[in-house]
Amino acid sequence: MINEEQHCRLEELSRVFLKENGKLNLSAFRTKESCWMGNIMDSVAILDQRICPLNIEGMQVLDIGTGGGFPLLPIAMCFPEVKCTGLDSTEKKIRAVENMAKELSLNNVNLIFDLNEDFCNVKEVGNDPRFREQYDVVTARALAPLNVLLEFASPFVKPGGYIVAWKSMNTEEEMKESLLARAELSCELAGNFEYDLGESWGKRQLIFFKKRSKLNSKYPRATGIPKKSPLL
Repeated sequence: MINEEQHCRLEELSRVFLKENGKLNLSAFRTKESCWMGNIMDSVAILDQRICPLNIEGMQVLDIGTGGGFPLLPIAMCFPEVKCTGLDSTEKKIRAVENMAKELSLNNVNLIFDLNEDFCNVKEVGNDPRFREQYDVVTARALAPLNVLLEFASPFVKPGGYIVAWKSMNTEEEMKESLLARAELSCELAGNFEYDLGESWGKRQLIFFKKRSKLNSKYPRATGIPKKSPLL
């Protein structure tokens, strides 16, 4: 799944993350083993061509709700030629990811944030021509139910591009509840791919949605509405 060079780079990421996590409590994974499996190996599932047919080399990737930088930083570490952008609404997390990217000398990582009053306003950022429909792949891990996640992600992905969601195996209800969102947001299910982290970590899946056409200008709705009144 990952070669020796990538493995070494990801071990360095683990070291840097655990140091930053000790200061800021970015994640519940505070040991080397839990960080490696729960953050890093989970993130790099998207890079495993045995389970995932999407080749992201040369693409522009946006990670929404990037949190502590996963899957943003592992993707950036493994593919230096991929332009990786992270978006989050929590200042301390954005600052932490920025610090880690600098320490790891990642020149392919960009962060979307505005420390003024409208920090990461969903509607404003989603309608900003610098970001709207500019990305080949939009990723989201542990962010929101699918119907909400698709409304967050679809403004950023190009027509013909993909939204990739990291999920547990228990998504039957989420999939049903996302039917209207998929229709409204021009997103079609492109496949789901299972992977096994082993031992106590168990099976998870990547769910892919392909964006068929340009998004209606009424989306995304104003900040807070997608969660309060999801498309059902």
